[in-house]
Amino acid sequence: MRQGERLSKKKKKAKLLDCLRETSGIVAYACEKAGISRVTYYNWCKEDPEFKRKAEDIQELQIDVAEAALLKKIKNEDTTAIIFYLKTKGKNRGYSERHEIGGINGSPIAMDVDTSTLGEEERKLLLKIAESLNVNG
Repeated sequence: MRQGERLSKKKKKAKLLDCLRETSGIVAYACEKAGISRVTYYNWCKEDPEFKRKAEDIQELQIDVAEAALLKKIKNEDTTAIIFYLKTKGKNRGYSERHEIGGINGSPIAMDVDTSTLGEEERKLLLKIAESLNVNG
């Protein structure tokens, strides 16, 4: 790659990052505004760790902005905002409509079942249940 091409690509990346900031981290809009395809954006993210880090930082900043707005609504006693916050951040305190059960560190629960003591009808029934649940094994 020649020096002029490298500079041009560097400027295009900088422009795209500026557009990403202006569009609140929305990739499609930023690419359109910068005149660069989304495929190019994702290729740059793959091949240039520094570009990817900067793009991710911009998107993280937008999450910070949204969190700040949510906290402002909570301070203003907005019931919907309070419920949303508790359902997402307060799950471990019981603020959830459902409970997820998993193995250690969120891994799937593994179960070893000894079917050697089952009769033929019981095995057929278990197989039918497994097939209806789409269980492989």
